[in-house]
Amino acid sequence: MNPGHDLDELKQSMEALVVSSPNCQEFMSKYKSKGSKEAVKEIKVKWGGKDKQLFPKDTILTEENCEAVLRMMAVGVGQDVFDIKTESVNTEEGGAKEGGATEGAKEGGVKQGGAKKK
Repeated sequence: MNPGHDLDELKQSMEALVVSSPNCQEFMSKYKSKGSKEAVKEIKVKWGGKDKQLFPKDTILTEENCEAVLRMMAVGVGQDVFDIKTESVNTEEGGAKEGGATEGAKEGGVKQGGAKKK
């Protein structure tokens, strides 16, 4: 990654990668609505090969720390990993609506739109 990229450019490149990569396809994705797409909700960097007592386990990317984090990744030896959470955005009917659960919400058992029903 180029340390000169800002957070929006990074999100756009990740969204393009999600669409084109066979590793990002979900089961039954060929039946998914044509008007929905995946949007990046959050980007974390999981640090590898750093001193665990001095360095955090992961860092959430923000506008303020994006350049510094990307510079730290460029200096590293390739052990740092992006952890990306996406959400479905429905682009039909003119407006963007939140769709299904995000990756993190799937793990937690709560859908994006509200609490879990019993």
